[in-house]
Amino acid sequence: MKVINWVGAAASVVVMAGCGGALAADLSPLYDEPFIQDVPEMQPVEIGTGWYLRGDVGYQFKSDLRTDLAIASPLGSVSGGYDGLELPAAASVSGGMGYKFNEFLRADTTIGYWKSDVEGADFSGGGVSFDTDVQAFELMANAYVDLGTYAGFTPYLGAGAGGVHVSYDMSCHYAGFDCEDTFDGLDIQKGSGWRFAYSLMAGMSYDVSQNLKFDVGYRFTDVDGGSVGSVSGIDALTGDTLSASADDDGFQRHTIQAGVRYSLW
Repeated sequence: MKVINWVGAAASVVVMAGCGGALAADLSPLYDEPFIQDVPEMQPVEIGTGWYLRGDVGYQFKSDLRTDLAIASPLGSVSGGYDGLELPAAASVSGGMGYKFNEFLRADTTIGYWKSDVEGADFSGGGVSFDTDVQAFELMANAYVDLGTYAGFTPYLGAGAGGVHVSYDMSCHYAGFDCEDTFDGLDIQKGSGWRFAYSLMAGMSYDVSQNLKFDVGYRFTDVDGGSVGSVSGIDALTGDTLSASADDDGFQRHTIQAGVRYSLW
């Protein structure tokens, strides 16, 4: 009886071991190490990061316009340097696009426009005067250093270089009359052309929002010299001639300007 019980117990152990092995084989995937794949995080696509648009309006202060001129008329002649011309105060507008490289360095390209009368073009020595105005288109490349932001305010310094298209428009008067009424074949050549210019800037911007900045600053611009224009004609009655020509030695403009910069991100 004991032998039978021992054999039965042994058989039970064998059966249970077989069943356990089969069950373990069936459940083996549950004990394998899980397969984990690294999936990169989704990064938002940034369009135009660093780019910005700007627009400004300015007030230009009066500045001198030193001129070299030569006038010959029946009433006399004038020649040499002349310091009597001035560019009066005038408004200016500009706009452009730029890129902010980091927290301290940015650059932009701007297009500006201004127009002004020329005062003092009355040369009594030759009996000749000119009603003259000048307009200018500025194309400048500029770089700035931002000096840190404090409570939303960012002071900066900058410099720029480029070209200014200066164009004079003038009418001639001789002895109080329009030159065209006195001289036949009157030829007026208006000075017009591109000139080299450079600028120095200083100012401060304020963070209105994450993308919008209000900017106030000062800009000094130095423009190279060029032709103002020339006039020539012959008096129909006397045969006397009128000739006049002038070149400016360049001029400087001091501008206070205000505007906005809008970041494209």
